[in-house]
Amino acid sequence: MTVQDTSAPHTRGAPGPEFGLGVFFSHAFRPFFLAAGVYAILALAAWLVWIAIHAAEAMPAFMSVAEPLHLWHAHEMVFGYGAAAVGGFLLTAVPSWTGAARSKGLALFVMFAIWCAGRIAMWTTAFTPAAVPMFLDVAFLPVLGFAAARQLAVQPALRNVIFLSIIVAMASGNLLYHLERMELVEGGMRIGLLLGLGTLIVMITVIGGRVIPGFTTNALRRRGIEEAGRLPVRRAKVDMACLLLTILVFVLHVLEANKPFVGLAALAAALAHAIRLAGWRWRATLNDPIVWVLHLGYGWIVAGFALLAMALLGGWVSDVAALHAFGTGAVGTMTLGIMSRASLGHTGRSLTAPRSLVAAFILVSLAALLRCFGPGAAPQFYNEIMLAAGLAWIAAFALFTFMFAPILLSPRLARGTK
Repeated sequence: MTVQDTSAPHTRGAPGPEFGLGVFFSHAFRPFFLAAGVYAILALAAWLVWIAIHAAEAMPAFMSVAEPLHLWHAHEMVFGYGAAAVGGFLLTAVPSWTGAARSKGLALFVMFAIWCAGRIAMWTTAFTPAAVPMFLDVAFLPVLGFAAARQLAVQPALRNVIFLSIIVAMASGNLLYHLERMELVEGGMRIGLLLGLGTLIVMITVIGGRVIPGFTTNALRRRGIEEAGRLPVRRAKVDMACLLLTILVFVLHVLEANKPFVGLAALAAALAHAIRLAGWRWRATLNDPIVWVLHLGYGWIVAGFALLAMALLGGWVSDVAALHAFGTGAVGTMTLGIMSRASLGHTGRSLTAPRSLVAAFILVSLAALLRCFGPGAAPQFYNEIMLAAGLAWIAAFALFTFMFAPILLSPRLARGTK
């Protein structure tokens, strides 16, 4: 079975409009992927400033954020950066799947403005009533869901309903976070953040199962490899086990169920995802960075569940390490890989990664390694390790933004140009 690579360069049609707002808002991946790259830098830089101040045993003269900074940091990584990456991907991919008209022009501008308004609101929670950031920040995901639902309705398919479910779950998590800020729900921030992160991992589980074996097969066939035993394999039962176990573990973790039981479920999820990943022939992609980065990102899901099992079954590691394996490792690496591939393909460029982009792929996973394992290995250097991990993340997305800003702001390459 082959998967159509909707990010691959097209060979038909005229170039897009000339440079300007018209080209920037001609496809959803342009504003949302560029914003995701920039915001990944800004939000993490703010977090590092706080760590540096804390390490110096000082206090800032004023704070623009009302809630605890570690919760704000987690929220902005999930519902700020993560939501932008999801929005850019879905609003670009769904029209390719269904043949629906893409979001562009004024409609796309309004959605992007709503996302931006949410970010401004979350940076100024100390100065505004709690209802204001709740309204502005929560608004984006329902609007995204409505736009995606209209596009999916053009060619309904039961397997695509999960994407609407993901948006609903993610929006619900964001709402719970804000309801606790308004002192209306107890524990809403923790539940909301876990629900948001869990939905991102579910989405990677679904999308990864569709695109990673397909892109790998296409890459291997371009190298002349056609033998069935050397191509990726997909097993329906393994795919379903991965999805159901992923949902089960996060639901149980949100509900604070019996730790050994959740730990055993996490161990089963790690094994299922490892079996799935092994069947995708990741070793054959090591000379193709634009493909192996997707395998690497998916591998962080295996690591996340394995670390969560270790945390819950024996307390050998912190469950925070597991959450950062999912967030920094899986979400960070996978979204960086998907955004890079889609941005190259949809602007008519070759699906090859230059050295700077390969460095970005490595740096984002280095950030995850440092954040997951550094504090436990050398707790006396906690602040230094946190700063190193944050700087690796910032460097990764700075390289991405530096490379792709001109691409995302410029017209699509004309046929025959390189």
